[in-house]
Amino acid sequence: FVNDLERPVFEKFLFLAEVKMWLLKQPEVGVALMSGSGSTVFAVLRSNAHADVLAKRAKAELDPQLWTCVTCTL
Repeated sequence: FVNDLERPVFEKFLFLAEVKMWLLKQPEVGVALMSGSGSTVFAVLRSNAHADVLAKRAKAELDPQLWTCVTCTL
């Protein structure tokens, strides 16, 4: 999974890079990537992972005002 726009965006918006790196360190995360040209970073979780638990941990460790949205793929 690659997004060529990550590098220039992350150089300007350090928090987005921090979010991605934090996600990649979480055991339930299989993939983390910036969407499009930015401001959204998403994660694809491993089977049987609890996305709501990850979202709460992200808010506690990164920023309590962080916007999260838990979805399921088809």
